[in-house]
Amino acid sequence: MAVVPEHSTEAVAGGNSPPASPVGQPPPDAPNLGRTVRVVGTVIPVHTSQLPHPKNQRGELGKALFNWYHNTVSKDPLTRVSAPNHFADRRHFLTAVLGQAPKGEVNPTRQPVPDPAAMTRHIKRVGRYMGADIVRIARAHPAFMYAGNRYAQDIQTNDAYEDLSPEELCRRFPYVIVATTAWDYDKIQAHRHHIGDAAYHVSQMRANVILKNLEGYVRELGYTAIRGAVNPQGAGLAAGVGELGRNGMVISERYGARIHMPDPIMTDLPPLPDAPIDIGVEEFCKVCRKCAITCPTNSITFDDKVVHNGIQKYKIKWETCYRLRPFVSDHWGSCLTCVTVCPYTKPNVWWRTLAVRALSACPIPARPPLVRALKWIDDRFWGVVPQKRVRWMGYDSGIKPGEKACTVAGCTAAHAEAGQSVKVEGNVGYYAPLKENTNRFVKREAH
Repeated sequence: MAVVPEHSTEAVAGGNSPPASPVGQPPPDAPNLGRTVRVVGTVIPVHTSQLPHPKNQRGELGKALFNWYHNTVSKDPLTRVSAPNHFADRRHFLTAVLGQAPKGEVNPTRQPVPDPAAMTRHIKRVGRYMGADIVRIARAHPAFMYAGNRYAQDIQTNDAYEDLSPEELCRRFPYVIVATTAWDYDKIQAHRHHIGDAAYHVSQMRANVILKNLEGYVRELGYTAIRGAVNPQGAGLAAGVGELGRNGMVISERYGARIHMPDPIMTDLPPLPDAPIDIGVEEFCKVCRKCAITCPTNSITFDDKVVHNGIQKYKIKWETCYRLRPFVSDHWGSCLTCVTVCPYTKPNVWWRTLAVRALSACPIPARPPLVRALKWIDDRFWGVVPQKRVRWMGYDSGIKPGEKACTVAGCTAAHAEAGQSVKVEGNVGYYAPLKENTNRFVKREAH
């Protein structure tokens, strides 16, 4: 996986639980997560202490990752104000400042909701007005709940309901509001670069501000709002934000895989839940495999789905993706390659909309030929590995990190001085060749 989801080890629970038995029939009370993910057995909620960041905070993932997480100050000033844990002064990181704000009280005067459908439309309008790109509603279910304390990076999560079990929380707060932001399409073309990091991290900051506002709005209506209790990918699938791809990312209808999945809001506000969507990801991921081909750490499987913790899905190797970060931190923080190469991740223009709708409307048995045709078009016009040169705010993905280069139009200098690269021209970016087994990073730590 090119970008380890910040709030879960795996796409839908089960990050550290033992594998379940072979595929069987879904339990009678299993949630509907769409066609790309099926609950086929008992799901054991993952304890928040077993997610990647908490494990790393305790030093359980090795010295290199521990030092990267706790002791690294980014060389890039934009990263220092937008990315968790890599700032010179925590007070310059907006999400950290926001997280220190105390939670507001629930308004004792509750707004009645005679029409849940009308309230659903209203909450979605409010969320979009506050800046969200997608707002959907899911019915809460223990299968996509966390166990243990609340989990939300840099946000105060203590509340009066921490001792309730996932089942009790779902009974008391039966709805989940999923609000998310999309990463800028042009910037993420510079995957494995600080430009791509900016798209990712600034989107994360925006999402936290939006959800903080939406939390407050729900409380002002007289209802409880809890964050850090729900796995965002599981809730996103149930709400129809998108479908789960081979790369472990939620792929949306409008933005493809370039969406952030922050902690959603669990509430007793009674809206009308949405349903999972079908945009053809199930058939596309069987054929495409572009994310697996291009993943620099071989973290995305070429194989079929497996059953893990009662859930049938593509099983990614989050450990190898995560372990790469300390060794590339001078050049990027979040890889984003699997997001960028996904055929669903394209500009939201008419021909993309036409392709997605054609695939959605196509009868399921007839989809494989259409998928192969669409993938051929994608390979032909965008390439198997997009390596577009991106220039933005003084950054240039065409220049190899650590080297100097001349990008002045009309320059005729030889650029033979030591430490300089040749003149940079064309529309191809620089991407370090990293297709290798990252187990070597583990072995390096052991010595």
